[in-house]
Amino acid sequence: MTQEEIYAEAIGRIRERRRAAERLQETRTDQIRREIPETAELDNQLRSACLSITHVLGKGDNRAKLEEIARHSMEADAMLRKILAAHGYPEDYLDLHYSCTICDDTGFTGGKPCKCLEQEIGRVGAEALNARSQLSLSGFDDFSLSYYADLPTEQYYAMQQNLAVCQEYAADFSPERAGNLYLFGGTGLGKTHLSLAIANEVLKKGYNVIYDSAINLMHILDQEQFRRTRESGDTLPSLLECDLLILDDFGTEFDTAFSRSMLYTIINSRVNAHKPMIVNTNLTHQEVQDRYGDRILSRLQRDGCIWLTVCADVRPVCVMCCTCT
Repeated sequence: MTQEEIYAEAIGRIRERRRAAERLQETRTDQIRREIPETAELDNQLRSACLSITHVLGKGDNRAKLEEIARHSMEADAMLRKILAAHGYPEDYLDLHYSCTICDDTGFTGGKPCKCLEQEIGRVGAEALNARSQLSLSGFDDFSLSYYADLPTEQYYAMQQNLAVCQEYAADFSPERAGNLYLFGGTGLGKTHLSLAIANEVLKKGYNVIYDSAINLMHILDQEQFRRTRESGDTLPSLLECDLLILDDFGTEFDTAFSRSMLYTIINSRVNAHKPMIVNTNLTHQEVQDRYGDRILSRLQRDGCIWLTVCADVRPVCVMCCTCT
């Protein structure tokens, strides 16, 4: 999707929320009028008051008239709320309940895009990227520790700890507080499963998550950078701004000046902005340093990054330390 298409989709979703809120209010109003007929007159008074205010505003200084209309409206509203409560409904049952109380689901406030629109743009962009990903979401429920049952006791315990750390990370996740996770280990030992289980839980909270392999993302960025695609180069901003970025198979991408530059830009920008990442790799600290240099390694070690070893044949888990090798 181009940025224009992402923006249009996000605006469309915001407007649909507003229409849905208005439809819900109309449905509830019709329901209450049938069940409690005496509310119909009060509701009509409130609607007439709104029309009267519009009429009076166009006729110069009518402050006294406006105050009178406002007083009658407040009395009718108070009576309507009492009747609703007496019949077991919430007092605000007939109010319009917009998803965003800042912009009332218009997408704008003070002439500028509302935070809800910015979040929806990020969510649409993440969905577009994830649709091209070869990864499928997993869950914690189908992560089986029995796979590691034949390991030495300390390694099996390490995997239990890994699972617990990832579950806690997902449960407590917020873009402002979450740190970074670096999952190290061989192929087929659970790194991707654990990180996508986290993604599953984070998506349920309403945050936007981008998850893909490093090689696929570098290919997409290369295509956009050198205009080998109809898309207009919108992937990098999404990678920098999403609430959580999951970079799978870090180190398997083609080692080119472009890919190293892109990876540094992504990692450095997100670390500086305190935006969380999960990085899955089979590279040790030394191998990261040898391949990418100190700049990327030092940024992966900043801000209390949690390093987890998901591997059956090397050292056990190191949860809070970033200096083990």
